[in-house]
Amino acid sequence: MRRQLAWGFLGTLLLGGLQPAVAQTTVCVIRIHEDISRNTLYLFRRGLNEAVSRHAAAVVLEMNTNGGRVDATEDIIRLLERAPLKTYTLVNQRAYSAGAYIAAATDQIFMEPGSVLGAATPIMVTPGAGVADLPKSYEEKLTSAMRALIRSTAQEKGHNPDVFEAMVDADAGLTVAGTVISPKGKLLTLTAEEAAREYGQPPRPLLSSGTVDSLAQLLAKVGLAGAETFEVQPYGFEVLARGITVIGPLLILIGFVAVYVELTHPGVMLPAIVAMICFGVYFLGYFAAGLAGKEELALFVIGAVLLAVEVFVIPGFGVTGVLGIGAILISLVMAMTHRWPGGPLLPAWPDLEMPLVKVSGAFGGSLVVMMILAHFFPKSSLFKKFELRATTSAAEGYTTAASTARSLLGAVGVAETQLRPSGKGRFGEELVDVVTEGDLIERGAAIKITAVEGSRVVVTRTG
Repeated sequence: MRRQLAWGFLGTLLLGGLQPAVAQTTVCVIRIHEDISRNTLYLFRRGLNEAVSRHAAAVVLEMNTNGGRVDATEDIIRLLERAPLKTYTLVNQRAYSAGAYIAAATDQIFMEPGSVLGAATPIMVTPGAGVADLPKSYEEKLTSAMRALIRSTAQEKGHNPDVFEAMVDADAGLTVAGTVISPKGKLLTLTAEEAAREYGQPPRPLLSSGTVDSLAQLLAKVGLAGAETFEVQPYGFEVLARGITVIGPLLILIGFVAVYVELTHPGVMLPAIVAMICFGVYFLGYFAAGLAGKEELALFVIGAVLLAVEVFVIPGFGVTGVLGIGAILISLVMAMTHRWPGGPLLPAWPDLEMPLVKVSGAFGGSLVVMMILAHFFPKSSLFKKFELRATTSAAEGYTTAASTARSLLGAVGVAETQLRPSGKGRFGEELVDVVTEGDLIERGAAIKITAVEGSRVVVTRTG
């Protein structure tokens, strides 16, 4: 009997050791203890992405804020509306204005004793002067827009939209089940006790799902008792990302112009370095903002390689060049859009609208600058500095020595490469670095040396 018990105990141990470990339930905590800004948005985005990547059961927003920027708030609301996991708000002390809007976009709201939520009417804050009066027409327009936003958000999350409307518009007032909660002419602000008070038949809390003393008590109320929590901390890159994303279109414009200068004057290298710095800083900013990932960077590299092949391997401008520019533009747009980890490859259209406007505007601006450069740059003194200097290369079998070039003045040959406007021309046995006066000349076209200015050999098309 003892032997059977011993073998049974040993088998239990062995089988127990072979059982897969039970995954620990995790909850992400994002603390908002400051005025809401673009930096808050970047922290939100990174926190939600991390929560989804770590398969968290929920995200809790611990809130103590006086409000903040409307644009950042709207972006945060859109993120919360599409978040593929449960979201909860814990009002630590106060959630005024933008804080109330964000709370409306979470699935449930809890409040600590003594905390308040509300007073969400839009205001204008001017640097150095504080709160300023809005023009009446603009105030009505902004209030109407925010009322619509918060009603839609509250309805989607199952909150009473009339409660939030009374927080935005003093003229709305709030009456529930025959009880006047807030008279017209007064903005609604709720204490924890008032928000949890029940009205109607069957009784239903006005707004709050409960008053709790701690995060642990909130988790117990939503069935996540004992869950492991992790907090997303802000870091300096959020501040850096804010500045970079603001100047993103300018970086795109400068980057494309630099690429154009490098392609039309191969070998100079400085424009290529400028382009790499611009696009590198661009992607760094959007990495830090939690938008760009490895896929966008890989697509950009593929586009750059295709463009290089078009220029240096198969001169002309055909399918490879179009695909290269297309891949680069798509990567720049995708770097501005938010996608959930493991979610659909393509973002939703609302997320694409603004990035498309920014990238297309920057690319269009770069085309204008390119046309201006093509017209004026060849005539400038700076143009001469960008031309290829005299070199001799036995391995490649060509020379551009000044004496040889002068002896070829008036000679007729063919364009060995495409001239954009610089490249190489063959004159008999001589392969010479040449430049046009700004016109593009195709590879194989007949050319003639019309001037030799030091090591600068100028050619024109013949025939």
